[in-house]
Parts: sequence; structure tokens; C-alpha cells
Amino acid sequence: MLPAQTDQTRITRPGIFFRLGSNWRISNFRCQGDNFAGRLIGSDPDDIRPLIPSDSIEVRGAVGAALDGVPSMARYVLYREFGEVHCELHCYPCPDHIKNEVACFLLDRTAEADSAARLEHKIYILDIINQVIKAFAETRNLSDILRIILLGVTAGPGLAFNRGFVLLSNESRTQLWGCLATGPSTPEEAGIIWRDLARRKLSLEETLRLYKSTSSNVEDIHVNRLVASLKIPLTDDDNFIIRAIKEGRSRITTSDSIDCESSHRLVERFGTDSMAVVPLISHDKLQGVLLADNLITQKPISQSDLNVLEIFAKYAADAIENSRLYGKLEQQVCRLKEANEKIIQSRENLVKAEKLSSVAKMALEVAHEIRNPLTVIGGYANSSLKKLPSDDKSLNVLKIISRQVSRIEHALDRFSSVVTLSEKKEGRFPLVGLVKDALGMLASPTSTELPALQADAKAQQVRILIDQGLFYQAMMAILRKASQIAGGLQDLLVRVGDNGQSGLIYIMGTDKYPNFAEDFYRLFRESKGDLKSQDTAVALEILQHYGGGIGVSTNEKNKLQVYIELPLCAEER
Repeated sequence: MLPAQTDQTRITRPGIFFRLGSNWRISNFRCQGDNFAGRLIGSDPDDIRPLIPSDSIEVRGAVGAALDGVPSMARYVLYREFGEVHCELHCYPCPDHIKNEVACFLLDRTAEADSAARLEHKIYILDIINQVIKAFAETRNLSDILRIILLGVTAGPGLAFNRGFVLLSNESRTQLWGCLATGPSTPEEAGIIWRDLARRKLSLEETLRLYKSTSSNVEDIHVNRLVASLKIPLTDDDNFIIRAIKEGRSRITTSDSIDCESSHRLVERFGTDSMAVVPLISHDKLQGVLLADNLITQKPISQSDLNVLEIFAKYAADAIENSRLYGKLEQQVCRLKEANEKIIQSRENLVKAEKLSSVAKMALEVAHEIRNPLTVIGGYANSSLKKLPSDDKSLNVLKIISRQVSRIEHALDRFSSVVTLSEKKEGRFPLVGLVKDALGMLASPTSTELPALQADAKAQQVRILIDQGLFYQAMMAILRKASQIAGGLQDLLVRVGDNGQSGLIYIMGTDKYPNFAEDFYRLFRESKGDLKSQDTAVALEILQHYGGGIGVSTNEKNKLQVYIELPLCAEER
């Protein structure tokens, strides 16, 4: 390319007028100025002869056409030590009809050609960015976005750097960590890759699509091992990468800018001290940094290359931020979905527990009403059997009455249990999760204060075999009774532990109610036969059915606490 020309040169567009014979003899020439395309032009025709290549097919064609009476033009390029010279030769039949001679006018079109080339390059860059933006819009996956960034930086139809590296910042913005890289590690490897791409003649869009479909098979092993080993604290202000981030501007590194130990170590790892360093910043938030170099070709990185990389990096940073925000949104949606499903399940379990409680209460009331007269009948029959002689005629009748009363009492006992336990759906459930759910069911719209829940470290994973609905029914009955005694759930503490054989749920009062455990256990036991407190009787029946129970013990501070005990799953004992 020609060096930049002055405005004066661009405006005047110097040209040379001359006559050219069929034998290529130059005569009657004059030049506008003493310089043409960087070459001094004097009065000697030989000064302009190198500007008219007689061996050029285009030039010979234009001259031949003019000799035949047809005006013509030829465009050609001369290669000089300072670059290319774009020439435009206009050939006309000689105005005074001199035979075998044409009138010529030679123009320097280098400035126009350079402008067209620059415009074409800008259009090319815009097209690359447009294709990459389209690719970004097709995915929210961070790995895919990083691969698109690196392909845009290194692909031949893209920005054509030899290697590209992406380092991302962590969530707390305290360090950069190497994430992904692409590019050859040796000239031989580069030759194989570039020859393959040249043979395919793919556009950038086709290259992106190809690498996306084969991403699992394409691994730049060496550069990815290199980048994976990088972890750079953002407090290392002497490091040339961190310096570029803190200054908020891109830079091209040179040997002079490598002036600290950490920078020297990075240069040794990368194998070059000439790199483009571009911070990836979106909406004033650091996303990471993009590095690019030409290790294989050793082509210098120009300021123009860096400017294009900055434009590219802006869209890349936005895509990375969007991907991260989308990932966080997905996580929140999943958590909300899980919470919603848990609420629905909790409601279903609560309804089921309430229904079971109502049915059980009714069943126990019926059983109690039957049992009262039955006790009188059975007592009378048994008492009479003891008093009557063996030959009394009533003896057989009384024996029948006694047996049938006993049979009905056993049936009532079974009925009480069957009503509560017949439809159980047992499973192995984490004890901590069950207790947490049971406490959640007790929260009301007007008061969400619940007991503080603690769990011993080894109790976090213990599981019990039980029906969830029955567990919730028993726990809610016990906790409601505890709330009545303590004057509210907020004055209770609940802790989950285990002793190797059983899971233990401890309930104790806060400092406001130190005698809670003693009062609770006494009232709980006293209310067992009270029809108004059949919920507690059902709760105890459920615990006993699963081999558990309820009692009082002392903790490590020698304070009384109520405990609920349920056996662990056999495989966890």
C-alpha cells in the first residue's frame, strides 16, 4: 500500500500527457508537477518509460485500439519499493492524424484505490460483526458464546489473528480465570489447519456453523491447557492485563511494557510479548478480558487491528453479560418452580393430614362411646363368672358374653389404628426436611413466626421410613399442643439429632419459658384419654406404630427437653 498522501496531492491528481508511437517511442510529454506516484519526473522520456509497461496485456490492448481509431483505457498496478501504484492510462487516436501514433494521458489513481480498499475493509469488518451478532442471538449458552468469540477473532474469514484467549471474571470480581482458547501451537499444526480451511473456502457464518456442529470434537488442547492454568487476581496492578482493565482501555503489549515478575511469567507461558489486550466491559461491569496474538506468523498487530478488536469486544462483552444474566434468571425460575411445587405438596399434605385427623377423631369418639357400655357389660359378665358355681345354667351364656365383649374391644383397638394408618404411603425421607415442612405448614398468613430450627451435622442426612402425611399429622398435633402451652411457637426451639439408632426431634422452651418441657409432658400425658385432645392420642398412636415414642430428657446444659423418637432406616443404623 502507498504511504498516506497529502491533501494537496489528492486534490491535484497529477497526470502526464505524452504521445506514444507504435514502436513505443515516447514524445511530446509534459507532467503536471515534478513528481508522479513518488517518482521524480524530469525532461527525459526515460523518466516515464517505467510507468508504461509494454508487456502488459491491458496497456497493449488500449494502445492498439487507439491506433485503430477507437479511444480506450487501461488500468494496471505497478509494484514499487514503497508499495503499489494504481495507474489509469487513457489512449486516443492522434488529433492531427499522425499515423502509428496515439495521444495518451496517464493518471495516478492510487489514492482512490486506497480509499476503496479502506471502504471495502470497513464493509468486511461490519459484515464480520453482523455475522457474529447473529450467532450470539441464536444462543444463551456461555460456552457457545465464548467459542463464537474466539472463532470470530481467529478464523480466516474473521479477524484472522493466530490465537485467541478469553479470561472471565468471577462473580465477586476479585480475579480473572482462564476459560477458553483457540489457535495452533506450532507452525506445522497451523499449516494443517489453514490449508484445510483454505480448501473449504468457508464464509465466517459457515465456519461458525461448522464448528458449532463439531464443537465436541474440536479441541485446541495446548492453548486450552495454557488458559486453564491462568488465575490472575485483580489486585495485581503491575500485571499488564490488570493494568489494561484498571485503565479501562485496550493496549498492544511490547517488550517494554513487560516490567514486572507476574507479566514476565505470563509472557513465558504465552510464548510472545506482542499481544492485543482488550477488556470485556458491558454496562460498566467487568466481564473478563480478550487476548489475541500472531505467534505463528509474527505479523505485527496494528492500531487498526486493535480498534476493530475493541468494536468486536463490545458486542462480545454484552453477549457474555446476557448469558450470565440468563443463567441467573434460569436458576431463579428453577428455585421458584421448586418452591411452588413444594408449597402445592405442602398444601396437599396439610389437607390430607387434616382429613386424617378429622376421621381419626370421629373414629375414636365412636370407639369411646361403644367402649363405655361395653366395659360395663364385660365387667358384669366377668364378675358373675367368678361368683357363679360351675353347674350354673347361666355360666355358658356369661362366657359367650365375656368372649364377645373381648372380641369387640380388640376390634375397636384395631379399628382405631386402621382408620389412621390404613392408607399410608411409606417412603424413606430426610428427617430434617420433614420437620422443616411440618413447621412450614403451621405458618399462617397473619403470623409467620416459627420456632428456630437447628440440626446436628450428622443428622443432616439421616432418613426415616414413614408416611409423610402421617408424620405431618403427628408433628402438627404435638407442635400445636406445644404452642398452646408456650403461648406461641416463637418461644420454642426445635433441634434434630440422632443417636445412631433413632432420629430425634427435640423441643424446648426459650429462656422466657424454662419449664416448658416439664409442663408439656405432664399435660400431654394427662390429656391422652381426654376426648377434647384426641389429636395427641392419634399422634402417639402414629409414633408407636413406627416404633417411636415421646419422652423427656436433659441436654448438655442439664435443661429438660421434650424428645420425639423415630427409628432410622435400617441401612443407616
